[in-house]
Amino acid sequence: MSASCVHLFICTGTTCEHQGAEEMLQALQTALKQNGLLKKSRVTLARCLGQCGNGPNMVIYPEGIWYGGLEEKGIQRIVREHRSKESPWRT
Repeated sequence: MSASCVHLFICTGTTCEHQGAEEMLQALQTALKQNGLLKKSRVTLARCLGQCGNGPNMVIYPEGIWYGGLEEKGIQRIVREHRSKESPWRT
């Protein structure tokens, strides 16, 4: 992974799975593709991020920003907001 890459961890543990983690993963992949960020991103499925009950959960590095209670409509906004900040996604 290059220094100009954003690493996104999506929780796929049992609780997050029941709370829609698969749908969030699909929405994230779509948002990254639509924003031309696939080559600047790495998505990793994490078995558990330890925030059961707050899911589905995601953490973004290098910023170390956590998101819980993800919804499909929020994924696009998260990608846009991170791209506009000082982030390896920023072009």
